[in-house]
Amino acid sequence: MLKKWNISQLTGLATSVVISLLLFACESKSETSKFEPLAPDDFEKGLSELGERLFFDKKLSVDGSIACAECHIPALVFTDGKPVSRGIHGRKGKRNSPTLFNAANQDKFMWDGGVKTLELQALVPLQDTNEMGHMVSDLIPELEQVPYYDSMARALYNRSFDPFVLTRALGQYQRTLYREASRYDQWKRGEIVDDRLEKGNDLFINQLNCASCHTPPTFANNSIVNTGRYIHYEDPGRYRITGKVSDSGAFKVPTLRNVEMTAPYMHDGAMKNLDTVIDHYARGGVDHPNKDERIVPFELTKQERADLIYFLHSLSDEQYKNHWEKVFRTIQ
Repeated sequence: MLKKWNISQLTGLATSVVISLLLFACESKSETSKFEPLAPDDFEKGLSELGERLFFDKKLSVDGSIACAECHIPALVFTDGKPVSRGIHGRKGKRNSPTLFNAANQDKFMWDGGVKTLELQALVPLQDTNEMGHMVSDLIPELEQVPYYDSMARALYNRSFDPFVLTRALGQYQRTLYREASRYDQWKRGEIVDDRLEKGNDLFINQLNCASCHTPPTFANNSIVNTGRYIHYEDPGRYRITGKVSDSGAFKVPTLRNVEMTAPYMHDGAMKNLDTVIDHYARGGVDHPNKDERIVPFELTKQERADLIYFLHSLSDEQYKNHWEKVFRTIQ
């Protein structure tokens, strides 16, 4: 026979049940929310691994068709081998995809230097309608549902996966993309003797003053200059950021590390090989009021040109170069 309960008894029972549930919830929450920060090395490794996973994830594009790695292919030293990149729906980008190698040593990003950190830079291609076309406000709820991303966010930062975690992870992964493991580095450390490399180095450093912009060991200097590419620039470069006429046609100086493998060259990918680039600088560029004063004509003998190109090839990371040669077989 069922026991009859009056209103007072039912109310007391309900209150007891609620209190019990609240206590259980509080106890459970206190146990599960305890957060122990990772040791610095483990934290950096975990954040980089998360960034790498995101870098290759096509979910970051609005139609799931491309990942960051489509325009920054590891085997091409994180370029794509095209004059300008291709985004969602086959749309053409506006500029050449620069290598991500050496990103750790830069203090401004994009060809016009308009972004100051790697974290902010990650947001640009994500939301560009010619690249990945995905608004972060729509992207984050999707990525939050991926167990790996959410669990890593909690392990690293004790928070749900959000734009902060997304940008920090992508930034950290890109900072790992730097090594000094080229023939040039071996020569510089005195591990090998290479007379031809030495001659090319003398041309690069002392005779042609290339190092004033492409400064060792990164072979860049984070400056933004007009190199006399055009009389009239379809893409005004730095001018888009500052609005200053003096910045028209100015673009960021790229690193020359791995330059052998990062063709085509310049912001618009208009130069197909290193010979074309050398020809441009040997002519002293074209007449433009903003052309940098260091861009002046010079002459090279056939042997000097060969030594200079040999030197530029010596800046290739041996591991990347071996893979590049094996897969693409496009040695200049």
